[in-house]
Amino acid sequence: MVSNMPAQDSDKPLFPLPLTPLETFFVLDEKESCPIVSFIELQFSTPLQLPVLQNALNETVKDHPLLACKLVRHGERFFWHFDQDLAPRVLTNEDLPLTTGPANNPLTQPFDLFRESGCRFWYVPAETGSRLYVQLHHACGDGVGMRQVLVGTLTRYARATGDPECGKTSRKSSRSAPNPERLRDRNDFSELLSKPPKRSLTTWDRIRNAYYFHFQRPAALSTPRGSGSTSTQQPPESQAISRPLRHILFSKEESASIEKACSNASIRVNDLAIAMLFQTFEHWEQSHGGGKAIRYRVMMPVDLRSRKDLDLPATNRLSFAFLGRRKDQCQDRDALISSVADEVVAIKETRVHMDFLDGLAAAVQHPRFMRWVIERSRHMTTSVLTYTGDLSRGMKKFFPERNGQLQIGDAYLHNVFGSPPGREGTNVALGVCINWGQICISASWNRQAWDATTTDQFLQTYANNWRAWLERQTIS
Repeated sequence: MVSNMPAQDSDKPLFPLPLTPLETFFVLDEKESCPIVSFIELQFSTPLQLPVLQNALNETVKDHPLLACKLVRHGERFFWHFDQDLAPRVLTNEDLPLTTGPANNPLTQPFDLFRESGCRFWYVPAETGSRLYVQLHHACGDGVGMRQVLVGTLTRYARATGDPECGKTSRKSSRSAPNPERLRDRNDFSELLSKPPKRSLTTWDRIRNAYYFHFQRPAALSTPRGSGSTSTQQPPESQAISRPLRHILFSKEESASIEKACSNASIRVNDLAIAMLFQTFEHWEQSHGGGKAIRYRVMMPVDLRSRKDLDLPATNRLSFAFLGRRKDQCQDRDALISSVADEVVAIKETRVHMDFLDGLAAAVQHPRFMRWVIERSRHMTTSVLTYTGDLSRGMKKFFPERNGQLQIGDAYLHNVFGSPPGREGTNVALGVCINWGQICISASWNRQAWDATTTDQFLQTYANNWRAWLERQTIS
């Protein structure tokens, strides 16, 4: 299993801080054409006061120093160096465009982590309110860690715009600020590993898993004719600014029915999401790729945090699990859902996702070999699917609800979305969440292969498969 970091004296300077193996992987695996950058989108029904928001962000980032760091390379190793001048500013489209390139081919702005921090905030006025986008490089943070940043920033904004008691009224909602010194422990999984897995993997299991991962490559989803980076078809909204995420929202009534049907079938919503994604792959390929694909693979992030780790400064405490299916296994919906549910349980019982971190920890000791393997091991997954509900989880403890929205000082927040980055060979990446009783699916895409219109088509097919399953459950 993953070895712990050596003990360090607390009086030693925190920076320069060596990257963990996972953070190093995110740096080495990146290509400028496909940045490893996730987006978080907060939708407000009101405008925000930018100077107040910037002050709130400045104070919050002090608790999360990785968001004000740049990379420095010493030999073959990478280190985080803190620089207060790199703290994120709230940008507008006048400062730096949220997207670049022709209007019909938006390309997400890449980061130069050797010159800037891996976090940007964009404020975008809208016809009915405003949007706040957070662009986050995966090397310096993830959605669960960013929740602390968002709650801290919005709490300070609320106090400054009319709610001085925000965050002070409930013992449950007043958490102490994260201790930056705990960043030293972000690669320490001793608490997790102190309990043995419920089921151990055999040597043969590991050999079979390695063969499956490295030699049974999954299909990349096809690009429909007339779409992709050269397409001129764009939704009307993108004529003003190309949104980095696309969304499908189920109604609250549909969402409640889906959750009830999942409970009756003894599966989780996440199991349904993965199974319906496999079936959507096959439907998509039959319509756009001629059905030539042989196998598909979904990458599912696995959160390794314990409850006390939720107060860590924004950082990565993730591993990844990979679920694969042949095209013929995507036909029988009920068998597919059952097999996915069983496999997710097996992943957690065996902790097979820790083998992924073990491999990175071993590879990082041989940097040239690690670069060689990464360069030859791309196109490893058809899609990424992650649960992004941690962004909004528990927000009602901090902010009062008014007419289905959260009141944050003089502003009203009505939804929070997020999605992992699209990658080379991974043309669509999905984030599923349940925000205040409503199931939301957000998608990012590989800007070199797909466009927003294609992504909308895929999301619609995906949502239709959910609805077809729900209809069958209702009839039966």
